[in-house]
Amino acid sequence: MAPIVTAVLAGALLTAPPTSAAPPVGTVSFTGKVTCKNAFPAPNNSVPTRVSLDSGEDDALGPTNNPTNRRATFGPISLDAPLDSSFALTVDVTCKAPGKKAQTFTRTITEDNLTEGDTVSLNVK
Repeated sequence: MAPIVTAVLAGALLTAPPTSAAPPVGTVSFTGKVTCKNAFPAPNNSVPTRVSLDSGEDDALGPTNNPTNRRATFGPISLDAPLDSSFALTVDVTCKAPGKKAQTFTRTITEDNLTEGDTVSLNVK
């Protein structure tokens, strides 16, 4: 617990309440499935090639495990994330269609009460 700060200023006693501590941070792994079908519908036929994660504390990225399928798996991708609290995980998925430039879509997923070493499964559409 943080100490209470006290000061005397011009004969008045001022006190400041203790500041709340930031939530602890630890390493968490994410795995899952991802598809580009909802973000870029046919006839685009794009496939997911990379997944990027941002927890607000750390970011990491990794390739999909089967980048020729419209529904691919990814992970594990490990990064530091807030523990024992709620936070927004930003997921960027890079999709590539034959003969076209890569496109990216973003999803924000609320995570809550994770603990050090957890492996979280995501389904990103």
